[in-house]
Amino acid sequence: MSLLYYFFISFSFIAGFYLFNKVTISYIFTKILLFLDYKVEYFDIESLPSKIIIISSHTSIYDFFIGVIFYYAYLNSKYDTYILMKKDFELVCNPIISFLDKKIKLISVENNNKNGLTETICNELKNKTNYILYIAPEGTRKCTDTIKSGYWRIAKNLDIDVIYIGIDFLKKTITLEESRKVEEEWDDEKYKFMKSCKNYIPLYPERCYWTKDYYHSD
Repeated sequence: MSLLYYFFISFSFIAGFYLFNKVTISYIFTKILLFLDYKVEYFDIESLPSKIIIISSHTSIYDFFIGVIFYYAYLNSKYDTYILMKKDFELVCNPIISFLDKKIKLISVENNNKNGLTETICNELKNKTNYILYIAPEGTRKCTDTIKSGYWRIAKNLDIDVIYIGIDFLKKTITLEESRKVEEEWDDEKYKFMKSCKNYIPLYPERCYWTKDYYHSD
Protein backbone atom coordinates (compact mmCIF):
# COMPACT_ATOMS: atom_id res chain seq x y z
CA MET A 1 0.00 0.00 0.00
CA SER A 2 1.19 3.55 -0.72
CA LEU A 3 2.42 6.04 1.83
CA LEU A 4 -0.51 8.27 0.84
CA TYR A 5 -2.92 5.52 1.91
CA TYR A 6 -1.25 5.14 5.30
CA PHE A 7 -1.26 8.90 5.75
CA PHE A 8 -5.03 9.27 5.34
CA ILE A 9 -5.83 6.14 7.34
CA SER A 10 -3.62 7.30 10.21
CA PHE A 11 -5.13 10.78 10.23
CA SER A 12 -8.68 9.47 10.27
CA PHE A 13 -7.93 7.35 13.35
CA ILE A 14 -6.23 10.11 15.34
CA ALA A 15 -8.62 12.98 14.51
CA GLY A 16 -10.79 12.33 17.57
CA PHE A 17 -7.78 12.02 19.86
CA TYR A 18 -6.16 15.32 18.92
CA LEU A 19 -8.36 17.72 20.85
CA PHE A 20 -8.20 15.43 23.85
CA ASN A 21 -4.49 14.91 24.29
CA LYS A 22 -1.56 16.33 22.33
CA VAL A 23 0.82 13.98 24.11
CA THR A 24 -1.15 11.09 22.66
CA ILE A 25 -0.86 12.63 19.18
CA SER A 26 2.90 13.00 19.51
CA TYR A 27 3.15 9.37 20.59
CA ILE A 28 0.99 8.13 17.71
CA PHE A 29 2.90 10.04 15.06
CA THR A 30 6.21 8.86 16.47
CA LYS A 31 4.91 5.32 16.07
CA ILE A 32 3.80 6.09 12.50
CA LEU A 33 7.35 7.11 11.64
CA LEU A 34 8.63 3.89 13.18
CA PHE A 35 6.01 1.91 11.25
CA LEU A 36 7.20 3.57 8.03
CA ASP A 37 10.74 2.61 9.11
CA TYR A 38 12.01 6.20 9.41
CA LYS A 39 14.72 7.07 11.90
CA VAL A 40 14.84 10.63 13.25
CA GLU A 41 18.35 11.89 13.90
CA TYR A 42 18.74 13.36 17.39
CA PHE A 43 17.97 17.02 17.96
CA ASP A 44 17.20 19.06 21.07
CA ILE A 45 13.83 20.75 20.65
CA GLU A 46 14.45 23.01 23.66
CA SER A 47 17.49 24.51 21.95
CA LEU A 48 15.54 25.51 18.84
CA PRO A 49 14.71 29.20 18.38
CA SER A 50 11.12 30.36 18.80
CA LYS A 51 10.82 31.37 15.13
CA ILE A 52 12.22 29.25 12.31
CA ILE A 53 12.15 28.95 8.54
CA ILE A 54 12.50 25.29 7.61
CA ILE A 55 13.90 24.70 4.12
CA SER A 56 14.40 21.52 2.11
CA SER A 57 14.45 19.98 -1.32
CA HIS A 58 11.05 18.97 -2.71
CA THR A 59 10.59 16.28 -5.36
CA SER A 60 7.23 14.73 -4.44
CA ILE A 61 4.05 15.28 -2.43
CA TYR A 62 5.34 12.59 -0.06
CA ASP A 63 7.93 15.07 1.20
CA PHE A 64 5.04 17.10 2.53
CA PHE A 65 3.33 14.12 4.15
CA ILE A 66 6.53 12.94 5.87
CA GLY A 67 7.14 16.51 7.03
CA VAL A 68 3.64 16.74 8.53
CA ILE A 69 4.10 13.43 10.37
CA PHE A 70 7.45 14.64 11.71
CA TYR A 71 5.90 17.94 12.78
CA TYR A 72 3.14 16.22 14.79
CA ALA A 73 5.57 13.77 16.31
CA TYR A 74 8.06 16.38 17.53
CA LEU A 75 7.21 20.04 16.94
CA ASN A 76 3.45 20.56 17.20
CA SER A 77 3.41 21.21 20.93
CA LYS A 78 5.82 24.15 20.58
CA TYR A 79 5.06 25.75 17.21
CA ASP A 80 2.40 26.98 14.86
CA THR A 81 3.33 26.15 11.28
CA TYR A 82 2.91 28.14 8.07
CA ILE A 83 3.30 26.26 4.80
CA LEU A 84 3.48 27.68 1.28
CA MET A 85 1.46 25.48 -1.06
CA LYS A 86 0.30 25.67 -4.64
CA LYS A 87 -3.43 26.34 -4.91
CA ASP A 88 -4.28 22.96 -6.46
CA PHE A 89 -2.77 21.01 -3.55
CA GLU A 90 -4.14 23.42 -0.96
CA LEU A 91 -7.70 22.61 -2.07
CA VAL A 92 -7.06 18.94 -1.24
CA CYS A 93 -4.95 19.30 1.91
CA ASN A 94 -6.47 22.31 3.63
CA PRO A 95 -9.82 20.72 4.65
CA ILE A 96 -8.02 17.76 6.22
CA ILE A 97 -5.42 19.87 8.01
CA SER A 98 -7.95 22.45 9.21
CA PHE A 99 -10.09 19.70 10.67
CA LEU A 100 -7.16 18.18 12.54
CA ASP A 101 -5.25 21.22 13.71
CA LYS A 102 -5.84 24.96 13.52
CA LYS A 103 -2.15 25.54 14.28
CA ILE A 104 -1.17 24.56 10.74
CA LYS A 105 -1.85 27.35 8.26
CA LEU A 106 -1.45 27.10 4.50
CA ILE A 107 -0.38 30.14 2.50
CA SER A 108 -1.57 29.93 -1.12
CA VAL A 109 0.93 30.35 -3.91
CA GLU A 110 -0.63 31.25 -7.25
CA ASN A 111 1.53 30.46 -10.28
CA ASN A 112 0.43 33.64 -12.03
CA ASN A 113 0.42 35.97 -9.02
CA LYS A 114 3.54 35.66 -6.88
CA ASN A 115 4.42 39.35 -6.77
CA GLY A 116 4.36 40.63 -3.24
CA LEU A 117 4.25 37.18 -1.64
CA THR A 118 7.42 37.76 0.37
CA GLU A 119 6.14 41.09 1.65
CA THR A 120 2.78 39.53 2.52
CA ILE A 121 4.46 36.77 4.53
CA CYS A 122 6.67 39.24 6.39
CA ASN A 123 3.70 41.44 7.28
CA GLU A 124 1.73 38.42 8.51
CA LEU A 125 4.53 37.04 10.68
CA LYS A 126 6.33 40.12 11.97
CA ASN A 127 4.38 40.26 15.26
CA LYS A 128 4.04 36.51 15.80
CA THR A 129 6.11 34.15 17.94
CA ASN A 130 6.58 30.39 18.22
CA TYR A 131 6.10 29.53 14.58
CA ILE A 132 7.67 27.57 11.75
CA LEU A 133 7.50 28.65 8.12
CA TYR A 134 8.20 25.84 5.65
CA ILE A 135 9.59 26.75 2.21
CA ALA A 136 10.95 24.64 -0.64
CA PRO A 137 13.32 27.10 -2.38
CA GLU A 138 13.29 25.15 -5.65
CA GLY A 139 9.65 26.18 -6.01
CA THR A 140 8.68 23.07 -7.98
CA ARG A 141 8.73 19.27 -7.83
CA LYS A 142 10.27 19.17 -11.31
CA CYS A 143 13.99 19.35 -11.97
CA THR A 144 15.26 22.94 -11.94
CA ASP A 145 18.66 24.57 -11.62
CA THR A 146 17.11 27.68 -10.08
CA ILE A 147 16.63 28.40 -6.38
CA LYS A 148 14.19 31.07 -5.30
CA SER A 149 15.57 33.60 -2.83
CA GLY A 150 12.30 34.22 -0.98
CA TYR A 151 13.26 32.39 2.22
CA TRP A 152 16.56 34.29 2.34
CA ARG A 153 14.82 37.66 2.03
CA ILE A 154 12.18 36.71 4.61
CA ALA A 155 14.83 35.51 7.06
CA LYS A 156 16.81 38.73 6.68
CA ASN A 157 13.71 40.91 6.93
CA LEU A 158 12.37 39.18 10.07
CA ASP A 159 15.81 38.33 11.50
CA ILE A 160 14.94 34.68 12.05
CA ASP A 161 16.96 31.47 11.72
CA VAL A 162 16.70 28.88 8.98
CA ILE A 163 17.00 25.11 9.42
CA TYR A 164 17.43 22.55 6.66
CA ILE A 165 15.40 19.37 7.10
CA GLY A 166 16.83 16.43 5.19
CA ILE A 167 14.48 13.55 4.36
CA ASP A 168 16.57 10.70 2.96
CA PHE A 169 14.28 8.20 1.23
CA LEU A 170 17.14 5.77 0.60
CA LYS A 171 18.44 5.57 4.18
CA LYS A 172 14.96 6.30 5.63
CA THR A 173 16.26 9.07 7.90
CA ILE A 174 14.97 12.51 8.86
CA THR A 175 17.59 15.04 9.91
CA LEU A 176 16.98 18.49 11.33
CA GLU A 177 20.21 20.38 10.79
CA GLU A 178 21.46 23.10 13.14
CA SER A 179 19.65 26.43 13.04
CA ARG A 180 21.62 29.31 11.56
CA LYS A 181 21.37 32.85 10.28
CA VAL A 182 21.31 33.19 6.50
CA GLU A 183 24.39 34.42 4.67
CA GLU A 184 24.70 38.09 3.84
CA GLU A 185 25.05 37.40 0.12
CA TRP A 186 22.52 35.32 -1.81
CA ASP A 187 25.17 33.44 -3.79
CA ASP A 188 26.72 32.23 -0.52
CA GLU A 189 23.33 31.23 0.85
CA LYS A 190 22.46 29.40 -2.35
CA TYR A 191 25.67 27.38 -2.05
CA LYS A 192 24.78 26.37 1.53
CA PHE A 193 21.35 25.19 0.43
CA MET A 194 22.79 23.07 -2.38
CA LYS A 195 25.42 21.62 -0.04
CA SER A 196 22.71 20.48 2.38
CA CYS A 197 20.62 19.00 -0.46
CA LYS A 198 23.48 16.75 -1.50
CA ASN A 199 23.56 15.06 1.90
CA TYR A 200 20.14 13.40 1.40
CA ILE A 201 18.61 11.27 -1.35
CA PRO A 202 15.06 12.43 -2.20
CA LEU A 203 12.31 10.08 -3.35
CA TYR A 204 12.91 11.13 -6.97
CA PRO A 205 16.58 12.17 -7.21
CA GLU A 206 16.24 12.71 -10.95
CA ARG A 207 13.84 15.58 -10.18
CA CYS A 208 16.39 17.36 -7.99
CA TYR A 209 19.12 19.16 -9.90
CA TRP A 210 21.46 19.07 -6.92
CA THR A 211 21.20 15.32 -6.24
CA LYS A 212 20.37 13.82 -9.63
CA ASP A 213 23.97 12.62 -10.02
CA TYR A 214 23.49 10.58 -6.84
CA TYR A 215 20.64 8.55 -8.31
CA HIS A 216 22.62 5.30 -8.14
CA SER A 217 24.38 6.08 -4.86
CA ASP A 218 24.59 3.40 -2.18
